[in-house]
Amino acid sequence: MAFKIEKVAVLGAGVMGAQIATHLSNAGIPSLLFDMDQELAEKGLEGMKKLKPSPVYNPKTLGMIEACNYDDHLARIGEVDWVVEVIAERLDWKHGLFEKIIPKMSKTAILTSNTSGLSLADMASVMPEEVKKRFFITHFFNPPRYMKLVELVGNDDTDKQAMQDMAVFLEDVLGKGVVWAKDTANFVANRIGVYGMMLTLKLAREKGLSIPDVDLLTGTMIGHMKSATFRTADVVGLDTLVHVAENAYDKGEDDEERDMFKIPDYLTKMLENGWLGQKAGQGFYHKVDKKTILALDLDTLEYGPAVKKRFDAVRVSKNETYLPGKLRSLLKIDDVAGKFLWDLHAGILIYSANRLPEIADDVVNIDNSMKWGFGWEMGPFEIWDALGVAETVDRMKKDGRKIPQWVAKMLENGVDSFYGFDGMVKTFYDPATEKMQPIPTHELAVDFEVIKKTGGLIKKDWSASLIDLGDGVAAVTMHSVLQPTFNPIDGSIISMFDQAVDWVSENKYKGLVIASEATHFSAGANLALMLKAIDDKDWDSLENMSRSMQDTLQKLRFAPFPVVAAPHSLALGGGYETIGACDRIVAAAELYTGLVEVGVGLIPGAGGNLRMIMKMQDRLSKGRAGAFPVAQKCFEAIGFAKVSMSAKEAVAIGYLTKDDKIIVNGDHRVAAAKQEVLAMAEGYVAPEMRKDIFLPGKGGRLAVKSTVKGFLKTGKISEHDAFIADKLSYVLTGGEKGGIMTPLDEQYILDIEREAFVSLATEPKTRDRIEFMWKKGKPLRN
Repeated sequence: MAFKIEKVAVLGAGVMGAQIATHLSNAGIPSLLFDMDQELAEKGLEGMKKLKPSPVYNPKTLGMIEACNYDDHLARIGEVDWVVEVIAERLDWKHGLFEKIIPKMSKTAILTSNTSGLSLADMASVMPEEVKKRFFITHFFNPPRYMKLVELVGNDDTDKQAMQDMAVFLEDVLGKGVVWAKDTANFVANRIGVYGMMLTLKLAREKGLSIPDVDLLTGTMIGHMKSATFRTADVVGLDTLVHVAENAYDKGEDDEERDMFKIPDYLTKMLENGWLGQKAGQGFYHKVDKKTILALDLDTLEYGPAVKKRFDAVRVSKNETYLPGKLRSLLKIDDVAGKFLWDLHAGILIYSANRLPEIADDVVNIDNSMKWGFGWEMGPFEIWDALGVAETVDRMKKDGRKIPQWVAKMLENGVDSFYGFDGMVKTFYDPATEKMQPIPTHELAVDFEVIKKTGGLIKKDWSASLIDLGDGVAAVTMHSVLQPTFNPIDGSIISMFDQAVDWVSENKYKGLVIASEATHFSAGANLALMLKAIDDKDWDSLENMSRSMQDTLQKLRFAPFPVVAAPHSLALGGGYETIGACDRIVAAAELYTGLVEVGVGLIPGAGGNLRMIMKMQDRLSKGRAGAFPVAQKCFEAIGFAKVSMSAKEAVAIGYLTKDDKIIVNGDHRVAAAKQEVLAMAEGYVAPEMRKDIFLPGKGGRLAVKSTVKGFLKTGKISEHDAFIADKLSYVLTGGEKGGIMTPLDEQYILDIEREAFVSLATEPKTRDRIEFMWKKGKPLRN
């Protein structure tokens, strides 16, 4: 990166501008947050403390943002390396602002706009030639902390090196995924995403599907966000949806599907009524109270109960574990749901293909835009490959649909997929050259699939593999065969941990990384297996399950080489117990971790209590806090099932230590973990079994019991919660041997943990909690 960005000015302290400034602070970049007057700027900044979902990793970093106004602080624009404009979508307002701030900018500063649809050329028309070179669009998606996409839009006047420098900053520092878009209406993601939404509205009316029916069919079942279509529209705001659709229509003179962006009469009427969605209290849905949500009838514009129909396509798709199989089964069923989904996908696929090279140069940018900006699991061209390009094109032809010329030519040339693998790297079909080209990849992005295909696979089991990361570093990668999204810890994974320690030692490798190939690192133990053992009253099996995982994770802990975990997203229960056993954790900034077993009526049973006790004792020993505060802090985290909302919060709770590393771009976590292994390997000495654990014993339990009794009396917890708390406090205070003058060892803590874990599993109310979580995905309070 030739140009460094060390300070930023954000122009506009509205919700979006303030969130961009906040995410800069998450990454350690100071900023000046400007608005028309000081009160507006300060109000925008203050709002970040209350906004949900939270835009901050750690509230303390908000101190890196200075609220400013144009009257008093305009000259300070000269302090920054990047100025990003985030004001309302009015061209005249933007022109006025640019004319005001450009004279104050540093001669080398980059200027960008966060516009979602205004033309770069139109915005740049008031700028000096020298500034035009350093002006382009950086379109963040909302909310910027959580949505990975930033669209970069330049033109012939733009300095390509400046854009490249910005791309590096966005990826490496802010953790973003960059899509290179063109200066066209709504750029890439909104062009295709809103087309898909408008097509969905049209098909829903044609096929007589209700709003709840459509949201059932267009959510996670087809790899889209849980909020699906109508719920997403309500969250975004119907006025915003209409604005984007109208922009596509107004600027889409050459778009073959231009009429799709015409606003239907019922949507116009909803806007007239002020039914703008969530912000107005009603839109396609109307939340009457906490328990009652009504859905709009698109014909009568009256609200009624949100009832979902049963469809054969949905029933059949549930037999498929992975998305490609689900999509193939859904689109083949000859019921109204199957026909609706076929028409929807055929329309989106053809529309996406017709946008090349208008809105982007290749299929990769289009696919990435939909995954990173709209939360799709697969992009349009990845979906097309999964459905079979030749097969779907034949069906499209039978429907009388016009096939994009370049897709037809690709098939004529004998290429039957948009993506491939040439033996060394992943490739994509490029219509411009009519050849497969290597997919551009970041040097820090580790692709497990490529490693396995190029000789890096050492061992493979159902739910985990041992692979070679190079430079003498191996990795266990988890990939649950039955639950590929949540990656529960099962026997296959535990066995691979055990084998990995032996293999790395025997082959004199430098160390081991623990990672996941799934959406989440691991959401915990396999509840189905646990429930079966409970129903069979196979307590020996449960005890062995707990002991086996404890012993294996201790084997990781005492391995004669460094073991580094690289978690991301959910690392709950057994997922945390795994990373807690490692020498170091290199976590994605978006890490949601915690010991949550009380939610299923248990306590941690694979060493989680021990990990927290040791981490908390080490942390508090610097202040000589004594034995009780250690047990108290552990009880607060485990007893209340605290889950961190970021890796930085995990440090604050005590799940991570200050020696652990946090990586803003989660795609780079495995490469960073590998480097951590290499840095620790030279002169590495394995830890010894600790025998210096001090816990408060019976006196500590009495203090905890008094607190729990108060919660029970006020109705904050149930009798079963209190029972679980009693078992947990027994372990965290050191059981019968605990006492402020009596040192305990690790194995003793593991033994009493395991005993309490199995004891709780015999309770009928615990069984009910496990079954409820397994079936419903949320805790039962009984």
